[in-house]
Amino acid sequence: MVHIPNLTQQQLELLRIAKKHSVEELQLSYEFPVVDSSELRNGHPPFIQELIDLHLIQVREVETSMLASAFQQSSWAEFCEDLDYPTQADWDRWRKRFIAQLGEGIEQLMTPGKELGQFTKVWIREIRLQAVQPSNL
Repeated sequence: MVHIPNLTQQQLELLRIAKKHSVEELQLSYEFPVVDSSELRNGHPPFIQELIDLHLIQVREVETSMLASAFQQSSWAEFCEDLDYPTQADWDRWRKRFIAQLGEGIEQLMTPGKELGQFTKVWIREIRLQAVQPSNL
């Protein structure tokens, strides 16, 4: 009997994209918080790790670096599109919205600083992934 795992929408989308481009590796990057600046967290986010454990994808790490959050910078840039000269008050409004989107859990460690332009320092891991073709079809 074939076991069909319960996958989240995010996992299904990642798997769909990987299968669509099954001939080549997909290059992705993701951020995770710096808990202790001298130690890098092992493993991948749970939604990726589960796909690896189920042998649906294979992942190869390309590079890991510690930088200001590109996700926060992108969100801030989008917020400022219609602003000529962003102010501290604009930053405060954006920061409140951004924090509200984070929810609870480890993401709380990725809260932007209180001063204008203080983006969180994060680990950015670049990976390449590829869908694994089942061998028993």
